[in-house]
Amino acid sequence: MDAKVALSIMCADPLNLGEALDEIRLSGAHYVHADVMDGTFVNNITLGFDQIGRMAETSAVPVEVHLMVGNLDVALNEVLLTACTHVSFHIEATSQPVKYLTQIRQAGKRAGIAMNPHASPEFLANIAPYVDYVLVMTVEPGFAGQKFLEGSAPKIGRIRELIGPDKDIVVDGNIGSDTASLCRSYGANVFVLGTTAAYSDKHVDMDKLNRFRQAIGLKPD
Repeated sequence: MDAKVALSIMCADPLNLGEALDEIRLSGAHYVHADVMDGTFVNNITLGFDQIGRMAETSAVPVEVHLMVGNLDVALNEVLLTACTHVSFHIEATSQPVKYLTQIRQAGKRAGIAMNPHASPEFLANIAPYVDYVLVMTVEPGFAGQKFLEGSAPKIGRIRELIGPDKDIVVDGNIGSDTASLCRSYGANVFVLGTTAAYSDKHVDMDKLNRFRQAIGLKPD
């Protein structure tokens, strides 16, 4: 599958999200990656539902929402009202994944399952038909700037076996040229980029981003 990049708006200047969306548009990224953290599922708190709604409404680039929340009933009801195109939630947050995957699809969005670094992919054997993409965390969720966990990459191959060749596998967490190439070798094709490969001083760094693109075989913009 073709490689794609998603820029994490969590790494942009939180006081200038409009400017951040413009930078992502000009970068040629395929997606805006928007993390929603509730302070419960993870310790951090990030974007609120009103911010997600306004971002999705105004962004020229599709907004992909990654829910790191404990209360999916509340979060999904809010996020699915927005113009975002993709929504993923953590398998660790629910015992009823099919219910939520179906809800996302019924709202006209692409439905994704996110998984923590040490989660086994075997649960996908039973729910793969309901999943449009899988998001693999390659660091512990919650904060940027962590070290890439090498053991998170090999299971991508098993995920590819379980979901088939035509669905996206997204990797998120300290993704740079070397870690992206490793994940790509196992079958990942969408790379969430932050400070390692796309941002400097809370702004998109095109030199850094184009070096990443060249390293994984994407044409620089």
